[in-house]
Amino acid sequence: MSVASLQRNLASRGFDPGPADGLLGRRTYQALADFVSDRQAPAGTGDLLALNLRLGDITTRRRLMHFFAQITHESGFRPRGESLNYSVAGLKSTFSAHRISRADCDRYGRKPGRPANQEAIANRVYGGTWGRNNLGNTELGDGYRFRGRGLIQLTGRANYRRTAPEFEINPDLVLTPAGSMKAAVDFWRSRGVNPPADRDDVAAVTRIINGGVNGLAHRIALTDKIRSIWPD
Repeated sequence: MSVASLQRNLASRGFDPGPADGLLGRRTYQALADFVSDRQAPAGTGDLLALNLRLGDITTRRRLMHFFAQITHESGFRPRGESLNYSVAGLKSTFSAHRISRADCDRYGRKPGRPANQEAIANRVYGGTWGRNNLGNTELGDGYRFRGRGLIQLTGRANYRRTAPEFEINPDLVLTPAGSMKAAVDFWRSRGVNPPADRDDVAAVTRIINGGVNGLAHRIALTDKIRSIWPD
């Protein structure tokens, strides 16, 4: 189906993509983001998509379909900081004892009447030998300083530095609309998400984004939602 047909379908559902001119631009991107996210996408999302998507070669129907679906599931196009509000049991079931000791789970996890110590948790699970080898977290406190942020969670000093030098200096830039979009598109490009998107393989795309298949049913539903107004 053509882009013009997509635009007409969006307009028929109350989303304004601008004229049905067959061109993908900021208004069509905004309308598509609003449609798939049930209007969660902030104003200005279309402008940021128009500025960044080509940098990740996210330009074909399938790549766009999977990108919009995954971002909607992960964040609704609203940048987020990672929550580490784990209960004691949650810490023990999520992370191995090599990442955080069972004693530290008891010490820092959430209990009735006591909030989780999220800074200490981040420094344990993203620090030590594992954090140095996998995330480039080399300094004391890097686990919390470079915890997950963005539309797709960017985690670890090395990943912040590789994405943009300014993100290493000021990690909270990844929580800004412009920084979060830049980081998400770079994540997509650098981790090779386009090939499984080209195959229309939601599970494979999800494994790259998530590290597993958490939320797979919802991700499939969102992909199919876009497909319903933009079929082949």
